Amino acid sequence: MRFDTLHLDHIGIRVTDLATAEAFYAKLGFLRDPGEFAPEAKACGLVHPTGLRIHLIYNGESADEGNVLLDAPIKRPGYTHAAFIVENMDDLVAWLAGEGIAITEGPVTMGHGRRSVCFIRDPDRNVLEFNEILAH
Repeated sequence: MRFDTLHLDHIGIRVTDLATAEAFYAKLGFLRDPGEFAPEAKACGLVHPTGLRIHLIYNGESADEGNVLLDAPIKRPGYTHAAFIVENMDDLVAWLAGEGIAITEGPVTMGHGRRSVCFIRDPDRNVLEFNEILAH
């Protein structure tokens, strides 16, 4: 049997504090979807005007080593980051500076037509990557 995957539904991001995470992601344009708030599951759905969805899973505990998938000396399997496409990297970089959000790496231009590797971290040290697709 074969099936077709139509598109990505949402990205789940584990956080320690819902209010702090929700305020951070609201700066990026994600707002709470009242129909996807499930306190019993400690999950809160956010939606961007483009239709992109994320779920904040607010049952995390802070780790001394930071992000346990990326910052700990032993690298464990798991999702390391979400990557988003932006229209203009320079606009993003200027906006991040104005918001006081540190860029942890980049941006750099990659050989495959992307100006990418512009990484930031959310308040729980979850990694977000931004890419600009360059005209060929």
